[in-house]
Amino acid sequence: MANHSDAKFTLLNDYDDSDKQEIGTGTVELKLEKDSKNRVKISKPGYQSVFKEYNKDLKWDKEQRITLDTRQVDISVEPFDAEIFVDGRLIGTKAIFLYIVKDRFLTVEIRKPGFATVSKVYYNQPDRETPPFKDHFVLKDRQVRLEVLPADASVSTNGITLGRGNQDITIPFGDCVTTTVTKEGYVNYEKVFCNKQGDPEPPIRDKAVLEDRLVKITTAPNDAAIEISGKRVGNGSYDLKVPKNSCVEIRVTRDGFVQYTKNYCNQVSMQEPPLTDFLELPVDEAYTSSVSSDLANVRITIPVRAGIAPEEAWKVLSSIITGYFDILETVDYNTGYLTTSWQVQNFMSSIIRTRVIVSTGGNTDQVAYAVKLVSQEAKVFGDEKVTVKDDEKFQDWARILKKYDGLIQEIQARLQ
Repeated sequence: MANHSDAKFTLLNDYDDSDKQEIGTGTVELKLEKDSKNRVKISKPGYQSVFKEYNKDLKWDKEQRITLDTRQVDISVEPFDAEIFVDGRLIGTKAIFLYIVKDRFLTVEIRKPGFATVSKVYYNQPDRETPPFKDHFVLKDRQVRLEVLPADASVSTNGITLGRGNQDITIPFGDCVTTTVTKEGYVNYEKVFCNKQGDPEPPIRDKAVLEDRLVKITTAPNDAAIEISGKRVGNGSYDLKVPKNSCVEIRVTRDGFVQYTKNYCNQVSMQEPPLTDFLELPVDEAYTSSVSSDLANVRITIPVRAGIAPEEAWKVLSSIITGYFDILETVDYNTGYLTTSWQVQNFMSSIIRTRVIVSTGGNTDQVAYAVKLVSQEAKVFGDEKVTVKDDEKFQDWARILKKYDGLIQEIQARLQ
């Protein structure tokens, strides 16, 4: 008598235990044959079969109770070479029979390199879901073992953090994921893995090596221009990328402040770039000692008002100029030409040279002078030596040192 009314009893052949004859279900009467093993199989779908052998020469109770209580699940997998683990032990590939003893449970995992592991727990307990007769697993989601360097870099997929160090990246079937590896002070690594038909298969393993460095730069003033190779890349702040085995020079500038230049290197023999860098520009004394002017480096024609004799006008003009400049380099009343020597003032990052050039101007009916206040700047970098005679290093400067600011206006006021 079986504990299930639909359990099937089958008589087996002695020589190979193959099915010989079905003899009933639930409860059967078995006539024991002499010279036979009298082997019987009791089976029911979803349960492990029980085998019984009744030797005719032995004495048996007339009523034999058969209990089927070990669950059986026919498990098959794809791909066929995927490995089947039960509670962490490798059981086989392709297909197995899983047996769950009464009141117990088993965990099944299907594994194959390059695929996301699939797992399922089967229970043989009254208050749990009844195991199926059969279960078929198909590994579709792919998996990439991502090895990262530095080892403490953080890994995320589609914006969700997985953790630090090496990670398994799962790519759902028919989808793509964006994997990002980050570490402070390094340029991010980003790669898209796809698991779609027609696309190349994702690799089983991949490496993410963070090599390019990242320096977060901020400046004071906070609107200073940041340039690389002559091209402006930001104002006030910039994330500077320094490729492996290279150096990058930045220049920070702002009107009224001394230009700042710095080199960052990502080379074995060089100092490691900082994670962040704050660059504060010193005030440019040349700027604070001058004023912006549209009179700089421009010929200003100043007519002499009627009633002032040419000799007197020239005397007044010369007197005003010598009040600002110590040395006159050329003075020629007959041609109306006058130049001063260069007057030089040195500052932290530049040299300013200033001179005045006077020539006759206007029409022949009226005495007039053309006055040009030349204001030029030469930038000085590091220990570079610059003299007032290095004309090629000087450029017109749209500012005038304060001590020369009133020169043109005074000439105009005295002569016009």
